[in-house]
Amino acid sequence: MGLTKNFKKLGQDLLDLIFPISCLICGADQTFLCAQCQAQLPRLDQQQCIGCQKPSPFGKTHPDCISKNTADGALAAAPYRDPNVAKIIETFKYNFVFELARPLADLIVETVNRQGLDEYFGEFTIIPVPLHPRRYNWRGFNQAELLIAALAEKLQIPCDLKLVVRGKFTKPQIKLSAEERKKNLDNAFSIIGDPINKKILIVDDVVTSGSTVNELAKILKRAGASEVWALSAAHG
Repeated sequence: MGLTKNFKKLGQDLLDLIFPISCLICGADQTFLCAQCQAQLPRLDQQQCIGCQKPSPFGKTHPDCISKNTADGALAAAPYRDPNVAKIIETFKYNFVFELARPLADLIVETVNRQGLDEYFGEFTIIPVPLHPRRYNWRGFNQAELLIAALAEKLQIPCDLKLVVRGKFTKPQIKLSAEERKKNLDNAFSIIGDPINKKILIVDDVVTSGSTVNELAKILKRAGASEVWALSAAHG
């Protein structure tokens, strides 16, 4: 374990002593998200096309929107605009509360099952949205990799953490416009594995404009991937 990770683990242990674990929503002891509050989180009733952001059955990309530069579909579990959903994801991502990976993965699996795509995704390989090494070293983990560990187990499909790497250090997407997001990601990713004839599921905590997912889909398809979808805990 690196020095950064050691410091962060020590910091987390101290925080656990000072601030005992409790549900982020209701304050119940011993868990960051109790079963009752997890069950009451809002779900997305309608999935959207990742191209035009309009409603689409099963989250499949509309025929008029799909190309070699877009994902073939995307599923999101919950609306990021909901304050409780946002609080959970931000705590997971920025406060290093790894325990929230499993309930967030549960929300994603529930969405996959509700859409009837569990068997369809059985032929896919899961990959994370990769972090640049500088950001990974600062944070000490990739939240998408933590989600993948739980998802691969629950969906019974393989994962590949090394198929794609991020070689360009980019600005945080959340601060940019849709057009700026696309430019920000130009040549950000490189493929170091073999995606030929593979079906790929890209996993991230939040999908907003779809720029990151579509950039990954573009390079994966150009390298021979037969199909690319995205899974996320939230959309917003």
